[in-house]
Amino acid sequence: MDVMRAEIAARIRDAREWQNITQVAMAKNLDVARQTYLDLETGKTEPRISVLLKIAELTQRPISWFLYGDNEQGLDQMERDDIQRMLQLLTSLPREMRQTLIKQNTQLYSYLSQYHQSRITTPVLDTEVA
Repeated sequence: MDVMRAEIAARIRDAREWQNITQVAMAKNLDVARQTYLDLETGKTEPRISVLLKIAELTQRPISWFLYGDNEQGLDQMERDDIQRMLQLLTSLPREMRQTLIKQNTQLYSYLSQYHQSRITTPVLDTEVA
């Protein structure tokens, strides 16, 4: 299990316990089986954005807390607002369209990241003629 998934799972459990909500009650509110909810808390499965938004609503925790914890990894308010807006937009789309957008943006990110990395590691040749 990767670190991010484990951290999100732990925060889901912490938020539920903070509100004194049982696993059964949480599963019922999310309209999922108890085992499905337990899989979220243990990190066996990753929550869909719509489920994470519902958990945030039920536990009265900001969605960014589930992703970044209390320190939100140094994000400023504008960055947090951008993330919140993107999550809201994504959850308003039909699942198929959302998955297509995520796939395309993941590919774009990978390409841009590789391009940027190649620009950093490529030595600059001195072309000045004496």
